[in-house]
Amino acid sequence: MSGLTVTTPPSIEPLSAAETKSYLKIDDSVDSTLITRLIEASRVWVENYTNRTLINTVYKLSLDSVGYQDVPLKEGTYTGAYKVPYLDYIELPRSPVSAVASVKYFSDDNTESTWATTNYYVDTAREPARIVLRDGGTWPTSLRNANGIEVNYTAGYGATATDVPEAIRVAMLEYITFLYEHRGDDEGRQLQPSPMLSSLLQPYVIMRYGKSAFGGGY
Repeated sequence: MSGLTVTTPPSIEPLSAAETKSYLKIDDSVDSTLITRLIEASRVWVENYTNRTLINTVYKLSLDSVGYQDVPLKEGTYTGAYKVPYLDYIELPRSPVSAVASVKYFSDDNTESTWATTNYYVDTAREPARIVLRDGGTWPTSLRNANGIEVNYTAGYGATATDVPEAIRVAMLEYITFLYEHRGDDEGRQLQPSPMLSSLLQPYVIMRYGKSAFGGGY
């Protein structure tokens, strides 16, 4: 099991209130508080949809254990050696990952230690990024039963709005338009954003654990 928490949130949003109001064609003095909230809501929605982080954010990934795969239940008679499959990496949810600050581990008495970087390297060439065990490296052992491993890392396209791909920013504007135009709707209908959103965001979607794009991830 794992848990992902934000330790340092993004310092800005990918869209400004001014450009959002211009896109919505509303007066600059209208609905300022609402627009600010919709910008944040659209960023969170897009991040969940794509399993990405838009503006630099610092995360803490907590793991109960590492190094084992789930072994499917077998039925019937099997011959040959029994072998437990091992993983040699930890996936880091929310791409793109720019830096891993530390990997810590905790013993049963909550003693904290830092896992030496000589045991692993960070693979950012693929998405999701991975912490990969080096040849000769070993995973920490004698961990406490819950949250024995802690990975602290930064993900995001950058620290400014212009670092975010333009297609994602346009998708945010489209989603904000949908939310703004349907605010207060309570007729029990299943309202869906326009298909344009899927077209804009699909190239950026990272599939995880068999979830669909709309299913989100961590």
